[in-house]
Amino acid sequence: MDNLKQQKIKIDEYKSFTKPYDYFAAGIKLKVYPNVYTGGKDSEILSETMKINHGDDVLDLCTGTGIVALKAKQLGANKVVGTDLNPDAIKCARNNAKILNMANIEFIEGNLFANLNNKFDVITMNPPYTNHKAKDKTEICFWDNGNSTTVGLFKNFRKYLKPNGRAYLAWSNFAPQDLLDKLALKNNVNLKLLAKKHGKSDIIFYVYELVPTNLKNLLIYAQ
Repeated sequence: MDNLKQQKIKIDEYKSFTKPYDYFAAGIKLKVYPNVYTGGKDSEILSETMKINHGDDVLDLCTGTGIVALKAKQLGANKVVGTDLNPDAIKCARNNAKILNMANIEFIEGNLFANLNNKFDVITMNPPYTNHKAKDKTEICFWDNGNSTTVGLFKNFRKYLKPNGRAYLAWSNFAPQDLLDKLALKNNVNLKLLAKKHGKSDIIFYVYELVPTNLKNLLIYAQ
């Protein structure tokens, strides 16, 4: 069975849920709402690999249940913001932060950096990997026409990253690796592979750090 069919089965499963359910990831007990991606090995490896210093301001894009944002807060982050296009994901993440009694953590419905003006020490993203048109809020957890979410990260992350800040991206071997290479070259970014973890079957998940390589651009976004 190809990956697209496997994802369709998973999407239908998420759509069949009618009430929240418990799920454990990265050492955190989550309450997952219907129509929201639970997070998996990719969320866990991103949570385990990202470097969070005490007092860091963190932005988590495509936050889903909020798992990566919540983990950042647990690791000592100061202010944490999570964004997601799925309104059910935002409700879910807010509920998880409330259950865990976490303060100074905010979840905003919107596309990537929309409605954000401040800069962050750390930016993380676990995007949908598959270039396929999504028809509803559940499908956008898996499918992204033209991989526009990942394209948007490479194009815009510098504007929202503090000097000496760090940006982390989760990826998988069933997603187009050549896309990352092309985006890195186009946007003067060095892709630094930090970790990889095997999932089910022959699936592998990766975490990359996006390191700006152009000194001129570094000076621009540092201002």
